Amino acid sequence: MEAASTFQDSIITSYRDHCTHVGRGGTVKEVMAELFGRVTGASKGIGGSMHMYHKAHNFYGGCGIVGAQIPLGAGLGFKHKYMKEKNVAYTL
Repeated sequence: MEAASTFQDSIITSYRDHCTHVGRGGTVKEVMAELFGRVTGASKGIGGSMHMYHKAHNFYGGCGIVGAQIPLGAGLGFKHKYMKEKNVAYTL
């Protein structure tokens, strides 16, 4: 998927988004710091394993509620359309 997208495309996922965070430009060090609750983590140590985040590359992390990423992904897609951007929003 990353081979066909750019960092301007938005991604939001469900649980287990560690590899997606790394694929979107995050580092393994940020993932491990997040898992151990460190401030250097992907979400400053408060998101844990479920909420990785990388705004600079339009990765909006994971949602712990089953299906909650669907309306959020639709909103990200609407944002691209509203702003007349030629990007897509992936909801995984």
